[in-house]
Amino acid sequence: MKPRYIQFNCKEIDALDLRQANAVLKHKPDIIILEYPNNNKTPNLSFNNYDALKKPQKMVNDRIKEFPKHILKISPWVKSDTIMWKNIASLWKKNHQILVYSVDAPNELTGELLDVWRYTYPCVKKNWVWWVQIYLRERIMANNLQWVLDNYKEKENPTILIFLQDFHWKHVKFLLKNPGKEEIWNYYFNKYSEISKPNISVKIKKINKVFYKYWKMVSDF
Repeated sequence: MKPRYIQFNCKEIDALDLRQANAVLKHKPDIIILEYPNNNKTPNLSFNNYDALKKPQKMVNDRIKEFPKHILKISPWVKSDTIMWKNIASLWKKNHQILVYSVDAPNELTGELLDVWRYTYPCVKKNWVWWVQIYLRERIMANNLQWVLDNYKEKENPTILIFLQDFHWKHVKFLLKNPGKEEIWNYYFNKYSEISKPNISVKIKKINKVFYKYWKMVSDF
């Protein structure tokens, strides 16, 4: 398979952002990769489990109902998201199948915040523990995207819209090249003298049980 990747930075902003919604109609993708938390064993979301023509608008309406009206009014990024979903449904109605996958880590990992992080961003990016969470999320993203590629059989050259933040996509592309453990360590952690491959697991265990759980599950070390 030789997929055609088209990536858009999905960073949330306090304004209506139609880049993703417009990209759906412009590029008519075969697959969309979303930076949504994924709590399943595979990234195959429930709305992929029916024919493209069967009640797509109902699924979109149900998703919009997840957001109260007052949230839609004060959070422009949410409205941007619902317009994207409406455009996906419009292509489904024309019998253009689009498979949509969320590839981010489960909510318990994406939402885990150490108290100190609330007051030090963006300085937190100099904290090795912050990079542990980023690495774990991106390892899961890469694993999930690889699962999508391995299981997609419809076209030899599918168009895939990647709706990940720029820095996540940069790192995921690196992981998809199947680098060795030493390469991965140097990429994420080599600049931090207080950690090493032999001691990082012990240090994570002392700091955060959620990070440690996923470190044992998905890390390369």
